[in-house]
Amino acid sequence: MNPQNKPKSLQDILKQRQQSGFVGREDQVNQFRQNLALLPEDDRRRFLYNVWGQGGVGKSTLLRQFRKIADEAKIISAYIDEAEKTIPEVMGRLAEELERQGHKLTHFTERYKVYRQKRQELETDPEAPQGFSAFVGKTMVKTGVRLARRVPVGGAVFDFVDEDAFATQAGEWASYVAKKITNKDEVRLVQEPEEVLTPLFLQDIFKIAKETGVVLFFDTYERTGEFLDNWLREILEGRHGEVSLNILITIAGRDELDKNHWAPYEGLIVRFPLEQFTEEEAQQYLTRKGITDSRVVEVILHLSGNLPLLVGMLADTHPNDPNQVIEPSSSAVERFLKWIDDPKRRQVALDAAIPRCLNRDVIAKLRGEEEADELFTWLKETSFVNERTDGWAYHDVVKTQMLRHKRLSSPQGWADIHGKLAEYYGNLRNDLQLEEEEKQRDPSWQSHTLNVLYHNLEDVLKVEGYCKKAHKAYAEICRNQHLVSE
Repeated sequence: MNPQNKPKSLQDILKQRQQSGFVGREDQVNQFRQNLALLPEDDRRRFLYNVWGQGGVGKSTLLRQFRKIADEAKIISAYIDEAEKTIPEVMGRLAEELERQGHKLTHFTERYKVYRQKRQELETDPEAPQGFSAFVGKTMVKTGVRLARRVPVGGAVFDFVDEDAFATQAGEWASYVAKKITNKDEVRLVQEPEEVLTPLFLQDIFKIAKETGVVLFFDTYERTGEFLDNWLREILEGRHGEVSLNILITIAGRDELDKNHWAPYEGLIVRFPLEQFTEEEAQQYLTRKGITDSRVVEVILHLSGNLPLLVGMLADTHPNDPNQVIEPSSSAVERFLKWIDDPKRRQVALDAAIPRCLNRDVIAKLRGEEEADELFTWLKETSFVNERTDGWAYHDVVKTQMLRHKRLSSPQGWADIHGKLAEYYGNLRNDLQLEEEEKQRDPSWQSHTLNVLYHNLEDVLKVEGYCKKAHKAYAEICRNQHLVSE
């Protein structure tokens, strides 16, 4: 029944299915749906799904389909991706999503606010020891050396870090916290946030799960598993308290969950390895998009390698003219750009790959106010631009190819866009008109500053290999120093 209590017609159902871009994965979808219908005590019930496969194979798309199925079953859900960089931040984001659906995590949220407030006060204190901001709290102290070693550009320096000396430094930071905060509970909250906050998080979710099912989605796990993997296993083993039977966890990443680490939980897990589309699935997808000319289909399958992301990207342009089927040596991105008739869209597809995140205002800066709404709407509808918790972004597989094409075809245009965006974010930062002591506490200032540094770095480092390595190093350093606010 629809909201007007009017049954849908067969034509309504047909139109809905024709418009759906979701193809294939019937086994995974059916298993997920059937599992949600099982009672928690049923021996067939599973509590953790692991979706894994190469970039562009459709992991995030499948998670969105799973979430849609949960919504249809009146089960609440929450989703995180790589935008969250710490365990407290992950819990905070999940709590926000659940609260938007009318389920507030009262005890966790209250304590989490205190944690953020105290941490900000300490990080901006002029008396804070050197390096304190980067490693405050138990989580960062435990992983600090290991993360430092992973910095590609400066890694050689960190290879010589004296871990005993580092432990001594961590002790000094702990003493500083104890000196600045007189409340013992708050000292522990700052020093061991996951130990304090996780039980509260689970207790609040347990109460919610008495009324409704809860599904938690963890996407891009290849980036977040570094700090989430051990924490999630601790939750399952009961270290932080009881976990409701009415909770289901779904993890998606490029790599399968390590069977050695996750062996004790195999009885709870369903593993879904994703491969490229079969030829039948790819042709079905193209047919739904209205692409039926056999020569066009053949070229799309050849260029995409049946990778769902690239099949979708090439299908977005609806290339039905057989005369367009030329240059078999071209790449998927090159063919995509050739098949776009509108030169404005073709240009924005390249230029919009450069920013870290997209929104309408960024497109306006790149292409002008008059065209911003139309171009941003078009970009959001493409197969390779996805909404994240912090905005919209290109899928990595397409972004890499777009950036390479842009850099090779127009080096000066590449530099000009980075310069323009660095200036844009610099102006946004200046418009905040914050006092010096306010800047470190202001999330907008921190975000604008990160973007200024990003675009200035890209503008200076033109050599692809070095630029890529410096980029990763810079991103890691920013995470460690908490330049981006939780």
